[in-house]
Amino acid sequence: MSFPHEEHRRAAPAQIRFAFVTVSTSRYNARRRGEVVDDESLQAAVKALSEKGYPIVKYELIPDSPRHILRVLADLVEREDVDVIVFSGGTGPAPSDVTVSTLKPLFEKELEGFGDLMRFLSFFDVSSAAFLSSATAGIIRGKLVFALPGSPRAVERALRSLIIPEVGHALAVVRRG
Repeated sequence: MSFPHEEHRRAAPAQIRFAFVTVSTSRYNARRRGEVVDDESLQAAVKALSEKGYPIVKYELIPDSPRHILRVLADLVEREDVDVIVFSGGTGPAPSDVTVSTLKPLFEKELEGFGDLMRFLSFFDVSSAAFLSSATAGIIRGKLVFALPGSPRAVERALRSLIIPEVGHALAVVRRG
């Protein structure tokens, strides 16, 4: 007996290309001052994705600003060489955390289970602080878009436990219509 998700996985694209966007005003300002910015979340993403043969074809570092988030998102959804867009940072309860509130209204469809599972998995790392995250995922113009917490551990957990195992399946479903 074959299940639909197995058929979708077989129909998954052979090559899946990622864009990674770090949303951090402090790192953005440090880079603008000419300081070397060590993006540990990017490093975690590169490591997890490269192990599966998935390249990061575009990286951006932007401040916590709806204008910057919308600009980079508009550029990335137009790129034919990007299948998945990962935003890291700006998912907490601080007034400056605007990633989710900026992206969510643009989702053609929200993948609500992603945020639920991300918070569940995060509970084992950060205990009750997990509920402070508004991590989410959705679909915009045929691209999978994820909003993750900014910590390297959260990025690694999301990629290894949730995104990488299902990204091909999800893209097959999205592209099938």
